[in-house]
Amino acid sequence: MELSLLIDKLKDSSIIERESFSIAKSLANIYNNSDSQSISKAQEYILRAMDKYEYFGDSKVIIDSLARELGLFPYLKMEGLSIRDMLAAEAHRVSIGSQDIYFHGPQAEVYYKIIGGQSVVLSAPTSFGKSLIIDALIASKTFSNIVIVVPTISLIDETRRRLSKFSPEFKIVTHSLQSKGEKNIFVLTQERVLEDDFVDKVDFFVIDEFYKLSPWADGGNRCSLLNEAFYRLYKKCSHFYMLGPNIQGVAGDFIENVRFEFIKFSFSTVVTEFHDLTSTEKEDVLAELCESIDGQTIVFCSSPARANSAAELIASSINFNGEQEALNLADWISENYHEDWVLTNALRCGVGIHHARIPRSVSQYIVDLFNAGKIKFLVCTSTLIEGVNTATKNIVCYDNKINRENINFFTFNNIAGRSGRMFKHFIGNVYLLAPPPSEQLPFVDIPLYSQGPDAPESLLVNMDEKDLTQQSRDRIKSITDQSYLDLKTIRGNKTVEPTLQIDFATLLDNNYEVWIKQLLWRGYPSYDQLKFICSLIWDIFGGAKIGNRSVFSASQLAFKINELSMRKPISQLIEEAISYKPDEKVDVIISRILDFRRLWANFHFPRLLRAMESIVNSVQRAKGASRFCDYSAFSIMVENYFFDPSLVALEEYGLPIEVASRLESVLSHEGDLDKALIALKNIGDSYALSEIDRKFVTRAQVGI
Repeated sequence: MELSLLIDKLKDSSIIERESFSIAKSLANIYNNSDSQSISKAQEYILRAMDKYEYFGDSKVIIDSLARELGLFPYLKMEGLSIRDMLAAEAHRVSIGSQDIYFHGPQAEVYYKIIGGQSVVLSAPTSFGKSLIIDALIASKTFSNIVIVVPTISLIDETRRRLSKFSPEFKIVTHSLQSKGEKNIFVLTQERVLEDDFVDKVDFFVIDEFYKLSPWADGGNRCSLLNEAFYRLYKKCSHFYMLGPNIQGVAGDFIENVRFEFIKFSFSTVVTEFHDLTSTEKEDVLAELCESIDGQTIVFCSSPARANSAAELIASSINFNGEQEALNLADWISENYHEDWVLTNALRCGVGIHHARIPRSVSQYIVDLFNAGKIKFLVCTSTLIEGVNTATKNIVCYDNKINRENINFFTFNNIAGRSGRMFKHFIGNVYLLAPPPSEQLPFVDIPLYSQGPDAPESLLVNMDEKDLTQQSRDRIKSITDQSYLDLKTIRGNKTVEPTLQIDFATLLDNNYEVWIKQLLWRGYPSYDQLKFICSLIWDIFGGAKIGNRSVFSASQLAFKINELSMRKPISQLIEEAISYKPDEKVDVIISRILDFRRLWANFHFPRLLRAMESIVNSVQRAKGASRFCDYSAFSIMVENYFFDPSLVALEEYGLPIEVASRLESVLSHEGDLDKALIALKNIGDSYALSEIDRKFVTRAQVGI
């Protein structure tokens, strides 16, 4: 039978019912005649058959046998298997808590290598089931203290929820505000791994999305921090599992210096069909496609602004209303943010939006609604694509860029791989509205070991001297040999480039008599002291280039930081901004306010303030002074919008600050997150909360 004809028949249920044996026989012939180069094509045809499994009648036994030969054990229905197939399946069964699961063949291979003591770097497609191996390793009770490094806080929440089945045997620790137990699963970003040596005992560690170790994946400070996180963890424990999407291989001196096995699989558990709809009239094509498309659909866009405009276009084009829970969430967003925000209107039409400018807890809720089928469309940027677990039948590649940079084939594969999902969609569809990149997968080069010219100086400075090459020692000589700032201080400020720290120390020394009076404060600054700090951040640390242009001057930064202490609701800030600039779009105003809180208040200002404190005190010690500054209390308050840190930390669990603040008397525990979590878990129906407020609380309680 011709292959094109076979595919057509595998799409037609009535033909399968009439010709089940001849189709199954053709599939067996394709498999039997396959070699290592063509086996993936044979697997595609058999997955298509699995999609129509119920129509094969008595020929199901042939489909089962082919699935077994391919190692597709999770798809086998155990009650109808032959003895031979059942024995093969049993060899791939593992228990995770109270549930028995079946690995497919390559999964089992990786699992048993790691259990046997081998470190593994795994490159495999999105649908492979790489995370399930982590669950099985934890369930094996081989390890007592496990560290899982994930790239984003959103993935902390998702991973913590998935692993909550292992408590109370393990304490799941996601934040330095928590205490540690006897046996721990640490789920942390790279920044938190490095936080004051928070992690001590390590029996095994995992790095998710390990390709981010390479500068081509993330050339900024996060690449440096992830490399240092690996460096510190590897010194404590040499047994690890690193996982990520398809790459060509691992390059450089990492291969020579670290004991591991690189395993690459193209093994997929779903079929991906590509549909070329590229056109110069992308908006019209998107509108027509969304009117007719069947099933859950993710639309990938290059930036938050593009995602907002695409969501508006879809919402205005489709004749579809969101289910009641989506409508209730839209009402909640209207009340707590603004009724004319693009997200409010989109949700009313069954369209969700996911990007970095939407509050984390709201984004998490929207993903839940999408996965539950309560909204049909989810318009996103790379923040969703890079690791958040979504089950979708269709991916629409509306753009082929991230911000203004063309995506490479690796990123394209990562996006396309989100279509289809084991047990839910055997066949996923990818609709291309922009041309795909050329097929070329990258190598992951880890600068920690290669120490080439692209190795960040901030990484090299934080490595032990014996681990540096002579070239690296020479590169950082200007940092290690200067006399303005001691190396211990530079190393302590991991998120600030060493050269910027030295620039500040040098300028402080040169302007000491004038500056020091404004810098030696403790507790809370005066407004003049705050303005002075903001001017230094702006001029020395490049304030104009950070915060996504949510602040336009040093004086405005000081004003907005000071305004945080008033704890105004975001809805009030939005209304005030609209009154000040009535001609500006509501979406732009909301994005700027949320960017300021997320980027400046919650990250850049406190980190730079802490760095400046340590530098000022280092200069004071070098001069033999007896007075020192202490910015810690103020940095903590700004970082937490002048709320209790334990209250704000609950947003990572899915509880918005708008809801948490209504329960402040119950949830606030002076920075003790463990106590706040216990209080959250015990909140019942006695509190006067709206329906959506209670949904947020209930969602946050899951997995505590």
